[in-house]
Order: sequence, then C-alpha cells, then structure tokens
Amino acid sequence: MRPSLVRLARMVVKHKVTGYEEFTKLAESLESSGEPVHILFTGSKDENGESWCPYCVKAAPVVTKALETAPEKSHFITVEIERPFWKDQNCPYRKDPRTHLVFLPTLLRWRSPQRLDGSQCANADLVDMLLQDED
Repeated sequence: MRPSLVRLARMVVKHKVTGYEEFTKLAESLESSGEPVHILFTGSKDENGESWCPYCVKAAPVVTKALETAPEKSHFITVEIERPFWKDQNCPYRKDPRTHLVFLPTLLRWRSPQRLDGSQCANADLVDMLLQDED
C-alpha cells in the first residue's frame, strides 16, 4: 500500500451536510459501519464564511484541532443549520429523539448519550474526551 493511502486510512472521514433529510440518511447509513460517528450541529455560514452563531464560531477551532487526534476509522459529520430553520421551535433537529437539540453548537456521538452543548463545545478537554472515548 502506498504511504498516502495508509495515511488516509488512519484519518477521520469527514462529511458535511446541510439538510435534515440529508443528515438522517447519512447518519443511518454509517450506523452499520461499526465505526464511531460523531456529529457537530452548528450554525450555517454566510458568504464570508462567518456563522450566525457566536458559540459556534468559538467552538470551530477547538473541534477542528481535536479532529487531528480523533480515532482512526471514525466518521465526523458537520451539519450546518440555517438560522430561520433553527429558530422554528418545531425544527426536526429539536424534535427528533435521536438528536433532541436545545443548543448550537452540539457535538454528539451518534446513538449514544454522550454530548456537549453550547459553550462546552469550546472546551478542548471535553471535546477531546468525547472524541476519544470508546464507550
């Protein structure tokens, strides 16, 4: 195997989605892989690359740095949520029992009670712990 392929095999597989249906389809499809799936729900970005969510802006560099040492063969999904969609109290991300979002950002391990909400996502120790923990 060529070195570049070995390196790719050891990295987190990153995915980015924008819609609820796209998110659920991807998350469900990754369940059967047996590999950890972490999901970051964050505010969408404008044309300048800035999120409307101030806590999301603070958390972004912390999460990006933590991904450098995340377990190999794991998946990381970034779900960008538009502000008007998020502000709707009937937003499916809020109502879905698998996500049950209350805050943005939220970082969670799919199909697990492990999660970080709001300003916790900007705490490097907590983010590292969530991404590294096997259980």
